[in-house]
Amino acid sequence: MWPFARNSSHGIRSSNPYWLLRNGIGDARAPLKQSIECDIAIIGAGITGALIADALIPTRRRIVMLDSRDVALGSTAATTALLQYEIDTHLVDLVRLLGPERATQAYRACIASFDLFERRFPELLALSNYRRCESLYLAENERALPELRAELAARRDLGLACRWVEREELASHFGCHRPGAILSALGARFDPVRFTQGLMTGAERHGVQVFARTRVRSVSGLNGRLRLTTDAGSLVDAGCVVVAAGYESFDFLPRRPAEIHNTYALVTEPLADPSRAAQLPLIWESARPYLYIRGTPDGRLMVGGADVPFRNAAARDALLPRQVRRLASGYLRLFGEGLPPIDHAWGGSFVSTPDGLPWIGSVPEQPPGLLFALCLGGNGITFAIHAADMIRARVENRAHELDDVFGFARVGADLPASAGGRAR
Repeated sequence: MWPFARNSSHGIRSSNPYWLLRNGIGDARAPLKQSIECDIAIIGAGITGALIADALIPTRRRIVMLDSRDVALGSTAATTALLQYEIDTHLVDLVRLLGPERATQAYRACIASFDLFERRFPELLALSNYRRCESLYLAENERALPELRAELAARRDLGLACRWVEREELASHFGCHRPGAILSALGARFDPVRFTQGLMTGAERHGVQVFARTRVRSVSGLNGRLRLTTDAGSLVDAGCVVVAAGYESFDFLPRRPAEIHNTYALVTEPLADPSRAAQLPLIWESARPYLYIRGTPDGRLMVGGADVPFRNAAARDALLPRQVRRLASGYLRLFGEGLPPIDHAWGGSFVSTPDGLPWIGSVPEQPPGLLFALCLGGNGITFAIHAADMIRARVENRAHELDDVFGFARVGADLPASAGGRAR
């Protein structure tokens, strides 16, 4: 089954996401022009790869990172960075899929990720406009109310700080026209590009080598090690390879494990009253796909959703004007007023797994030194915080408490197709 070759030709996002316009593309790293050896090669220099590299620095391994673009220029630039413990799959549904023990462990891990994140990177998060905020999960319609009330009860049984919000309070306090919602105290938002750029700069100071515009074409086994071959013909021989390239990681799997979808997002011009953006909770809904809204550090509203199946990057980007109109219509239905003037809009591509959880670790029947951090779907950043610890444990030949929950073994021998979902 070796080697697995990279054959992607599609772009992961359109050209003008808000975070890049706000932060710039950063300093350009040089491409790899020679063959090298290392202990660990990480494919992907987005937020997942950066968190993994940071976690591996104390192991004193020689670490090389390779990205077909540059730092934070792929999915990290396109994400809207809503940090939530809430998985796209309801807790009550996850219990049916995985059993109560693993479902509870998955939700508790997402809850714990906030404290882990804040303890590890207090200064960098402050520079990245990190802020805790509430999360408001809206019922799509009257039919959704029983399901959401059952979900509220399940979350309360876990000891989560959440409560029910009736229609009248939704309208008076949040301006939302929906029949009910779950309001959770735990949520956060930040600037993912600024954070990733800062984290990678620190990693480089600790000796991590980062090569940009270096596309890995294939990974193959060689004398107990792994060999990466780039499009330019350079070779990287590594004891361990970590693939953290979002859905482009599928190029290194024997078959595609899930379907790719497109999502769209926009940011408004700065509001006349920036306090509205500052005080807004993370807003999303029980519809699938769902509309979601957050504020930005400079007083704008960010609105996302309008998902459609992926065909190719050109088709995705051609749909942008139509999907922006859908987002504006969704905002109008929710708030009963028109969307403020739009400043920027973009499209991106994403994948969600059937149970809404990540796939982290080695793939059954493949070399144990080839590791994946597929932190997909709406909780990608939340999952990546744990992926960093899980990958380090694998490198150090230790088991991790989340291996059975976030690992490939939970899906059995076959990698299933995705039932859809979304990325926020």
